Amino acid sequence: MAEYLTDLGIKDYKIIQDTDDYAFTQDSVFLANMAKLGVKDSILDIGCGCGILATLALVKKGVKKAVGVEIDAKYCDMAKRSAKLNALPLEVVNGDVKDISKLVQAESFDKVLCNPPYFTKDNPASPSRATARTESGATLDDFVKAASYALRFGGDLYIVIKAARLASLCAYLSNHKLAAKELILIYPKLSAGVDAVVVGAKKGGKEGLVTKTFVAMNEDGTFTRQYEELYGNV
Repeated sequence: MAEYLTDLGIKDYKIIQDTDDYAFTQDSVFLANMAKLGVKDSILDIGCGCGILATLALVKKGVKKAVGVEIDAKYCDMAKRSAKLNALPLEVVNGDVKDISKLVQAESFDKVLCNPPYFTKDNPASPSRATARTESGATLDDFVKAASYALRFGGDLYIVIKAARLASLCAYLSNHKLAAKELILIYPKLSAGVDAVVVGAKKGGKEGLVTKTFVAMNEDGTFTRQYEELYGNV
């Protein structure tokens, strides 16, 4: 175990991570920046890992309240220490999203953020990596169900997932009374095809989906204007 600090590039805020385990990815950063969050929002980050989504919601969007739920006790400890290091009001709860009713109050959050395990099968060396990357415990459906439980009527779930799993995600959303309202297709480069998608879904929402495209890099390897605007660099 070798911990290190990752500079978030926002004032002096940093996140504690571990070289031996799964670090947060750029997909989480995309999700946090793309989610429509306001200063009056209370947000829940389910499967929060080191706390990156909740941390960015607090420092970039200024949300009123942030809670993270994470099954891995080591990640919980890192997230709590990061919150203390950054002097942020982030509450981290150690627990399984399948037991969400024991962890948070029903319909008590305005927004839920989620970067769930992407894969159904994998063989990473670290058990923590397995929990973070694969459905070794909770499934994608479990995360969607937990989000629906925690959201108030009219609240929004923002979730990022690999494009190959979009059909399954949409089915789970419908099953748990969440209507997909926004779909952002993320291209590393246009020539590379869609890699991931960010989906915004409203609890109790009506049918009506807006589709957008986000391209991170130009073909020459430089960042696109979309990317720079998302990160506030222009």
